[in-house]
Amino acid sequence: MAELKKIPLIIDCDPGVDDAVALFMMMAQDRYEILGITPVNGNKPLENSEKNSLMLCELAGREDIPVLHGAHKAVFAEGRTAGAIHGATGLGGVVLPDPRKQLEKEYAWDFIGRKAKEHPGELEILAIGPLTNLAIALLKYPELAGQVKRIVIMGGGISTGNMTASGEFNIWADADAARIVFRSGIPMAMIGLEVCNEGRIMADEVAALKAGGPVSRVAGQLIGEREERSGGKGAVLCDALAAAYMIDPGVMTEVFDAVVDVETGGFITEGRTVAKRIYREFADEKANTVVCWHIDRPKLAEMIIQLCKKLDG
Repeated sequence: MAELKKIPLIIDCDPGVDDAVALFMMMAQDRYEILGITPVNGNKPLENSEKNSLMLCELAGREDIPVLHGAHKAVFAEGRTAGAIHGATGLGGVVLPDPRKQLEKEYAWDFIGRKAKEHPGELEILAIGPLTNLAIALLKYPELAGQVKRIVIMGGGISTGNMTASGEFNIWADADAARIVFRSGIPMAMIGLEVCNEGRIMADEVAALKAGGPVSRVAGQLIGEREERSGGKGAVLCDALAAAYMIDPGVMTEVFDAVVDVETGGFITEGRTVAKRIYREFADEKANTVVCWHIDRPKLAEMIIQLCKKLDG
């Protein structure tokens, strides 16, 4: 039987504890070919996102994956970061050796534009940080909107925020960029805060990771620090849910179609993702986003454990 052709993929991220777990998951899966990683200013400043991406590639034995230069600030404003949530460097208390691997000379938006042209109608993007790199790519290469097959993002929330009452961090950090991407016409899937809060990793699952090899142990430490702070409620790993959905959409037990836009001007509501649910029997409007709403939590946890184990060798 002929081997199935892998789907070309770019991962746009800002590692980040949960980004690190998502990267491990995507590096271990067999469905996608990772063309490159495009770091962005987000959880931490750009230099941390870039360095962490390089170190995580080396830890996972994936030095073959190019890591590009990304955006150091928002499209039309200064960059915002998430403060101390992800520790001093972005990787919590985990300390990894300085990377030998170097950044590519190309910028993220040029790389995205070039790869979309090389893989028209095939390229997919996993976007688990602020959407600045993608917005710049769309502004510079307008034809990109007709070339990318799909973007799966972690960002937003229908009824809540985590930076403000309305704004989730990845959208709030560059709301203008998010509006550009959501309005681009590229098919989207959105993993927002509501489903993220369901996809928690519990103490026994952390213990299973810590009992594994080098990648599993790092994942276990990253997740474990967050799980301990939860007071027994489990670690929320938003970006890992986006990776899980990309690998196996069946991990989500409920999704719905919606028209999603982003509030950029509201003093209180800046960064809010506003969703209008589209019911197929009254489908006068065309949805631009599949909103993921509920998840099979045990399936998610098992996926993380098994994929990290696969990288352990």
